[in-house]
Amino acid sequence: MTLGLALGSGGARGWCHIGVLQELEAMGIRPDVAAGCSMGALVGAAWAGGRLDALADWATGLTRSRVMRLLDVRLSGGGLVQGGAIAQIIEEIGLPDDFSDLEKPFLAVATDMTTGQEIWLREGSLCNAVRGSMAMPGVFAPFHHEGRWLLDGGMVNPVPSSACRALGADTTLAVNPNGAHDDKLWVPAEPSRSFWRFEGLKEWADILPEGLQKMLPEARKDERPVPPDYLDVVSTSMDIMSRYLRQTRLASDPPQILLEADLRQTVLVLELEKAGVAIEAGRELVRAQADDIRAVCGGKGQ
Repeated sequence: MTLGLALGSGGARGWCHIGVLQELEAMGIRPDVAAGCSMGALVGAAWAGGRLDALADWATGLTRSRVMRLLDVRLSGGGLVQGGAIAQIIEEIGLPDDFSDLEKPFLAVATDMTTGQEIWLREGSLCNAVRGSMAMPGVFAPFHHEGRWLLDGGMVNPVPSSACRALGADTTLAVNPNGAHDDKLWVPAEPSRSFWRFEGLKEWADILPEGLQKMLPEARKDERPVPPDYLDVVSTSMDIMSRYLRQTRLASDPPQILLEADLRQTVLVLELEKAGVAIEAGRELVRAQADDIRAVCGGKGQ
């Protein structure tokens, strides 16, 4: 049996993939191949390169101020962030820059901005592949790679089970960081939560252009309805865009095991400093479905 991992998109919620992989390892279940998009591409690359623990240490060491220092904000490049931090992460955790140097087969999913087609990246520069796969619209600028402008792979294949099969997997364990146990993709914030978010967003003021500074929400301590702020809009828009596509693709090409993390109320798409929360959620997902996982994937245990 060849066991494949399909690691889905989800921004900061995708840190949950680390917890899933760590808990699988603790169970003695060792996948053979992996395919990922967006944050799933970064975590999948770290796993395939034997640097998952290094990425976990790096992610859990993030603070909001460190996240701010990673950003390279410009409006001229098609996004708020140009994405140079991705190359920095790959270098700091010691990943090789070429697919051929990985320990396990890995594939990153991206979207061709010109045609809207799904692009599978599995050779050449690992850094470029991950960068293209993580080009979330409205946040990260599109990335030019081998004659194409690439966008986030979650726009076409948010949980890439089909890509796992292309790598030879006959059994697939898929992880969706954008799971929901009800039909609500966004829940309006309580006034107290809105005020806390305002305090956090003030840290953006030093790096955002003047026009965008005016978009930051005003502090509210009363009971008036709280409008969605920039982070809410970006996060929920990605959820709305990908939900139908994810459901359709999973119905036509279902994995043998599907783990879905519901992190809507705890981790927003850009709250990278909450890696610890997301990683623990990933571990809990595996523990909750441990019997099913052993039944399907137990033959991979050592």
